[in-house]
Amino acid sequence: MSTGSANPNVSNQTSSLVRPIFAGDYAAADEGSFFTAYQGLVASTAVATTTQVLGQANPTVAIQNTAPAGSGINLYLRYIKLYMSAVTTGATSAQAVGTLDPMANKLTTLGTLMTGPNNVNSSSATASRALVYGGVNVAAATSTAGKIAHTAVLTNSIPIVLDIWVMAFGEPSYTDNLIGTMSLVKKVSISCPPIIIGPQWWYTLGIWGASWAAAAPTYSIEVGWIERPSGQ
Repeated sequence: MSTGSANPNVSNQTSSLVRPIFAGDYAAADEGSFFTAYQGLVASTAVATTTQVLGQANPTVAIQNTAPAGSGINLYLRYIKLYMSAVTTGATSAQAVGTLDPMANKLTTLGTLMTGPNNVNSSSATASRALVYGGVNVAAATSTAGKIAHTAVLTNSIPIVLDIWVMAFGEPSYTDNLIGTMSLVKKVSISCPPIIIGPQWWYTLGIWGASWAAAAPTYSIEVGWIERPSGQ
């Protein structure tokens, strides 16, 4: 079982060692390294996020890896799921921007701390090092060491109540679902690149769109990630 510490029995500490037990995420869950966090219906922002810059400044999700610098404990994002219960007025599209930043005080206004993190392995007592916030987050401008890690188009039409957007990170196939104007309730899966949140780094996910009004959208949010020493 993972203890979140380097394994002295692994001879090579500088490259990835693969010893498969189960396929996919079950291997991480089996060792106690897979976590989820959840938030019930909550307004994501109090301002109109009409541009990517505003999306970055008012992120819907913010995750911090609180592991000490130099510890080598990384967070490996697997998915973020957004269930929409109220939409912005006037929205004609929805896009996402993911940012990585080592700034210590990244959030100038903290949103709501999500329920969890929960270890999905009922037999594991390994605790998470992640802090996960949703709701009305306000973030400082990206530092010189920060970077935009990914962007995505979530929908090319007006978002609909009951829509579900699932961003999957690190999938081998970069394919998305985009069907016509998508004017009916839908579940859309978005492929995103692998995202690794290093010790003391933040990841923020901003949602923005053309013609978004000040009325805040409301989401239920779920996040899943793997948490373990780098390269093992």
